[in-house]
Amino acid sequence: MKLEEYLESLRRKYEAYFDIYPDYTILGRRLDIYACCHVRNEKFVVTKKATLGAWETNEYCLIEGHSAEIYAPKVQDFIAFLVNAAGELVKPHKEHMSSVLTGILVSERGFDPEAIHIGTRFKYSHSFWLGLRGWYSVCLLLVDLLSGQVYANPKGKEVIKSYQPNSMSSRPNVLASKY
Repeated sequence: MKLEEYLESLRRKYEAYFDIYPDYTILGRRLDIYACCHVRNEKFVVTKKATLGAWETNEYCLIEGHSAEIYAPKVQDFIAFLVNAAGELVKPHKEHMSSVLTGILVSERGFDPEAIHIGTRFKYSHSFWLGLRGWYSVCLLLVDLLSGQVYANPKGKEVIKSYQPNSMSSRPNVLASKY
């Protein structure tokens, strides 16, 4: 599968639930796709004006594609970018429950073994006010279009099936998120 085909299949999957921004720049870095989804839930008593409580969940997907093989320094740079972007995108408030930032690095020519090792070992999460104002976690997926493999950090394994290049079809499909 070619890079543009894969990115287009992701756009189709995202369009039902996400706001999609192609060729978007965050913190001075150009992304092929930036997608975000904000969900707000409320509990009511008798009428909608009498709200017991509300909570919000957010998901941000930052996708960057490359036609060349990706080496360890590029993965480390992308990880540092994701951590900084999470701090920029996630704004905690009293109704914030959770946010997930999914970083997807796509390569047409594959990944160096050291890059895969770094990517699969990466873990990052942060809580606000001991969790009272919610938390966020970072998923990292390395998509190798040459071999058809997807490598993920522990949090990314929850959604890895949705990003398999071989399972991408022309029909629309909803991402199987557990958030």
